[in-house]
Amino acid sequence: MRQEALDLIIEGGWVIDGLGGPRRRADVGVAGERIAAIGDLAGASAARRVDARGKIVAPGFIDVHGHDDLMFVERPGLEWKTTQGITSVVVGNCGVSGAPAPLPGNTAAALALLGETPLFADMQAYFGELRAQRPMINVAALVGHANLRLAAMRDPAAQPTAEEQDAMQRMLDDALAAGAVGFSTGLAYQPGGAARPAELEGLARVAAARGAMHTSHIRNEGDEVEAAVDEVLSVGRNTGCATVLSHHKCMMPQNWGKSRATLANIDRARGQGVEVALDIYPYPGSSTILIPERAETIDDIRITWSTPHPECGGQFLSDIAARWGCDKTTAARRLCPAGAIYFAMDEAEVQRIFQHECCMVGSDGLPNDAHPHPRLWGSFTRVLGRYVREAELMTLETAIAKMTSLPARVFGLAGRGQLSEGAWADIVVFDADTVEDRATWEAPTLASAGVEHVLVNGQQVFPAAAGMARPGKILRREAMAQTVAGAPR
Repeated sequence: MRQEALDLIIEGGWVIDGLGGPRRRADVGVAGERIAAIGDLAGASAARRVDARGKIVAPGFIDVHGHDDLMFVERPGLEWKTTQGITSVVVGNCGVSGAPAPLPGNTAAALALLGETPLFADMQAYFGELRAQRPMINVAALVGHANLRLAAMRDPAAQPTAEEQDAMQRMLDDALAAGAVGFSTGLAYQPGGAARPAELEGLARVAAARGAMHTSHIRNEGDEVEAAVDEVLSVGRNTGCATVLSHHKCMMPQNWGKSRATLANIDRARGQGVEVALDIYPYPGSSTILIPERAETIDDIRITWSTPHPECGGQFLSDIAARWGCDKTTAARRLCPAGAIYFAMDEAEVQRIFQHECCMVGSDGLPNDAHPHPRLWGSFTRVLGRYVREAELMTLETAIAKMTSLPARVFGLAGRGQLSEGAWADIVVFDADTVEDRATWEAPTLASAGVEHVLVNGQQVFPAAAGMARPGKILRREAMAQTVAGAPR
């Protein structure tokens, strides 16, 4: 491309291309929405120049596990993404998505994770709204299995009739045709937990036929975690559907260490030809809806929101129960519908899982929570600061590949996740010496430090500026010609 066509030059930085290779000092030239040149651009002209001397210039991060489906409508600035360098997100996880809407009278507790906007009739309508709103960052969408059940079944807690199974499969196929990259299951929640293998495999075959994928919040992340992992691996093995194990963890002290077995099972499946990957968020606490049945089994549970008792957001369940003079289960039932953080994971195990070659980063952030888990604002910068700079779990180049080219490969996001000529200009500039998460359990919405510039499709999204465009795109799953080191084989 002609040098005079450059709109921006990011000059003098250490370029980490996202493909796992060593950093190199170079300038990055952007023309329109694409990277036009990488190298010595001192003699080139550009409309704008950014001084990146001493800083890292990397591909924008890809959050593979978001729940921002309705936030593109409700809170379109998505500051919790842009301030930590995220330029693309996969939504529709854990079996719940912005579409399709349930039949009248059907609902599920997990839908509260998404927001207040009414769900859309189908994925075509959802994508139409996103295009009208213009997303701040790029978005790839999964269709939720719970949504399919709620939209197709008169009794979503039952087993589907043949007609209802056919209806779910047609809805899934329509969603994939509209642009969804796959479907997700939330087998730990109702109504998804009622599903049996034949139902899941029927849907997975539809996805596989379109080259799409299945991501899963597995049925059990505690005592039965090994069987739950095997269940999802079996769906992939029996159908040929690409598979992602969401936010993989082993909860409760008696299960810490079981990831050695679950990761070995994942590797065996990969050796058998199953296309499988996984993701984590870099924290020892999980977060979802408040489940009263967990109240007595987990010591530390922090309430993130409560519809009947909003004043309890940010408080520990044990303190609320003591104040109310009741047991924790009773208190939990009184708080519902509500959300919670569960402190039941081992940090050392989280780090072990993250080091697996097919492990990506997914924030699993819940922006609709009044007092959210800090992972919403800090997951990616926490990896850079705590896991790379402080703990030295891996090189910066390896960590960036896990947050860029690996997810691009797994989800089929062509031209994303790498700095190369012709690639989309999704770029983050940060200071490797100071980058860190600042969101805490007590103050969970503090923005990260050390991130200096974020571009989406060549346009600045951070720092925010008055009148700033929203340059994100809806991403489809495409075949990826390039094999990325560490990607599923």
